[in-house]
Amino acid sequence: MSTSAAGDLGTANPSRRGGAKKLAIVAAKLLVTGACFWYLWRQIDVSQVLSAVPLLDFRWVAFATLVMVLEIPLIALRWGNVVAALAARNERMTQTIMIAMTAIGQFFSQVLPSVAGDGMRAWLLARLGCDWRNAVTSVVIDRAIGVSLLVAFGFAILLLPSGLAALGGYRDAMLLLYGGLLLAGGLGLLLAPKLASLFARWRYSRWLASLAMSARRVLLGPRGPAVLAIGCLIHLITIVVVWSLGRAQGLILPLPDAAVLFMVMIGVAVIPISVSGWGLRELAVISVLGNHGVAPEQALLFSVGFGLVLMVGSLPGAPVWLVYSFAPSWRTATRGG
Repeated sequence: MSTSAAGDLGTANPSRRGGAKKLAIVAAKLLVTGACFWYLWRQIDVSQVLSAVPLLDFRWVAFATLVMVLEIPLIALRWGNVVAALAARNERMTQTIMIAMTAIGQFFSQVLPSVAGDGMRAWLLARLGCDWRNAVTSVVIDRAIGVSLLVAFGFAILLLPSGLAALGGYRDAMLLLYGGLLLAGGLGLLLAPKLASLFARWRYSRWLASLAMSARRVLLGPRGPAVLAIGCLIHLITIVVVWSLGRAQGLILPLPDAAVLFMVMIGVAVIPISVSGWGLRELAVISVLGNHGVAPEQALLFSVGFGLVLMVGSLPGAPVWLVYSFAPSWRTATRGG
């Protein structure tokens, strides 16, 4: 075998192994989701769930879906501020373009694992002339901000006067966990320069050093307050969606209870062991609402309805993906050639 042929095989094998690993991860997530629903189907009378669907007040469902669609421009505005804080935004990245790319990312996050949506956003941003490092960094920081604010909201929500906040006796443990995560995040931001110099010493951790400094630049820079305010508004809107779906089912949820359910459903979806949280979310909602007298069938319909609203709210990204042209910039095309 020639040296060039051996080199080709050497580069192909890692690529194949990487593809096989990704397929295995997706298969494992599908298995977890399937196992969760298999368990639920054995424990719950599905006919009761289906018979309750026509009784829904679809006006509230439509309102919840509309509110979810309106989140897309807000996510785009937050992401756009992150890109600008990294000094990576050019004249092609108008707010309309950012909204279009965000809509596409949201769509792919719902029909595929969430990492696919984030990867799509980074790829589209790179096609507009942003270098790959900044494109990926902006998406990672944007996602991290959303998760970090979720932790902050979770800590505050558990302090609210809500019966659901007891979480079956795990409230104090969750408060300690969330408080610890917030403390670690705050210290990480403050000590980012020292941590960056430490990580930069080793080849495989240099990207962590760069990411830490970029996150500090975004959050502690002049655009930091706007980024955090928009992120908080997005979570507040999602709580309104949860409250609206409760009204659609005849569940008169006080806002503190809706906030607890928001924390549970979105928090479970962040755990990357199922497909977009499906299955795990349903088990968690049935457990939380079951402790307060809500029938499992009603709780299952509530959770599945929330997931479907998320999916339908992401559908505007599909036609945008089909009809919108994201032609690569001259600089990107030249690099690729």
